[in-house]
Parts: sequence; structure tokens; C-alpha cells
Amino acid sequence: MSGDRTVLGLVGSPNKEGLTNQLVSAALESAAQAGAAVELVQMSDYVVNACRDCLPWVCLKNLKCTYEDENFEILSQKILNCGGLVLGTPVYWMDTSAMVRYLFLKMFRVFAMSRPLMGLPAFGIAIAGGTGNGLAFGLRPVYHFFQVMQMRALEPVPATRFDLDQAVNRAKELGHEIAGMTGKRHSFDSWEECLLWYDRLPYIGSNRAAERRLLAAITSEAVPEGRKSDIDGDLARADVLAASGRSLDSMTEISKVVNSSSKILSEK
Repeated sequence: MSGDRTVLGLVGSPNKEGLTNQLVSAALESAAQAGAAVELVQMSDYVVNACRDCLPWVCLKNLKCTYEDENFEILSQKILNCGGLVLGTPVYWMDTSAMVRYLFLKMFRVFAMSRPLMGLPAFGIAIAGGTGNGLAFGLRPVYHFFQVMQMRALEPVPATRFDLDQAVNRAKELGHEIAGMTGKRHSFDSWEECLLWYDRLPYIGSNRAAERRLLAAITSEAVPEGRKSDIDGDLARADVLAASGRSLDSMTEISKVVNSSSKILSEK
């Protein structure tokens, strides 16, 4: 398994032609240009059944779901045998899609204890294509999955429709990077090292205020120069308020920026 150089891209969206597909495809295109074999899989073609959390816990030892689930068998084998993983999900109410969650929960149940994915290079993409809310929080379940499985995750790609071009470019950069990591897995020496690795990754530990601040920066940056003066609210003032302990006032100021910027962009 660890010798396979295929970079697997999983599109965790029911929309096969949507933004999630665009971002994952961009990463795979770059990986292919870097010399890796690639495979794109639409998870909507292989929706995994819900885990029944059955007892006795026999799947722990035989590494197979007790109940027939052909889609899980297909997806799990692709993940187990790939050389690198790119997993993209749309953000629904600050969370992943249900099909992504179902896969994670069953992978945990069957494979978490045996850890066959230790050191597998991976990165996640979350696209908040509507309001942009949840662009960081939508990544948390993805990186929790990577961490529990002790994969060697690269930094995540939080994306919105407001900065899609930049997100595509970052996905391409990481696709090129992961192509060079396939063929040999770099496992962590200890669980503690794994925990620290994930603590150092950006966005995953963001709180609500930090995520909202990030969205404000993205939306205001996307506003055309000729309309910048129409943005209500001021991020510099919001930062001063936060530093002085006035968290609610800071969040209110940030929301002014987000809401006014989004309104301007919707008029384009």
C-alpha cells in the first residue's frame, strides 16, 4: 500500500460540477503535472451507509464492516491503497456534507485502532460557497479524520466564492507538493508528535471570532477598488476593540465589514 503513488481526490459534494469538484480537480491536475498518477472520485456515486455501531465490535479485528456496504468497501480500499489523499467538502451550516461524515464514522469504527493510514500525506478543502460562513469550521471534521488516522496532513484550504481563484491556486500548490510525498509514508514517532503536528496547522484551531475576521478580510479584499469606500465597518478598529477586551463590539464591527462587502459583491 505505502508504495502506491496515486493521489486520490474525493469530491464530497452532491454537485459533481460544483466548486468542490473544481478545487479538488485543480489539486489533482497539478499533482499529475508533477508526475503523480491521479484518480478523481465523486463520493455521490458511492454514498456510504450509516455505521450501526454494532456489538460485539468485530470489525475492529476483521477490518471489514459487519453489514454489506459495497460503497464503503470501494471507498475504503481506494483510500487504503492510495499514495496521497485530497478530500474536498462543501460547507453546510459550518459542517461537512453528510456523505463525508458517514465515510469518516465508518472508517473510524473499522480502521482507527489498526491505523493502516499512518503517515499518508493528505490535505483537505472546504468550500463555503454561499455566505462564506464556516470556511474554517467546515475543515475541522476533515482534519479530525486525518488526525485520528494519523495521516501526515498538509495545511488546509479554506475557500469561499469570494476568493475562489486564490483557493484554486493554493490547491494547485498543495497538489504539486503532495505529489512529491507519495510512494513513502512518513509516520509520526508518537501520538504526541501527531497531536503537535495538527496543533501547528493554520485554521483548524480558529474560534468563531477568528473565522469571522478571516471572512471579513476575504470579502473586503474582493471588493473592487472603486467601491472600497462603500464598505461599512473597519477591520483595524475591530482589531483594536478585540485587543482591549471588547469582543462583542469587535465582532459587530467585523460583521459590518462582512455584510456590506457581501452586498457590494452581489451587485457586481
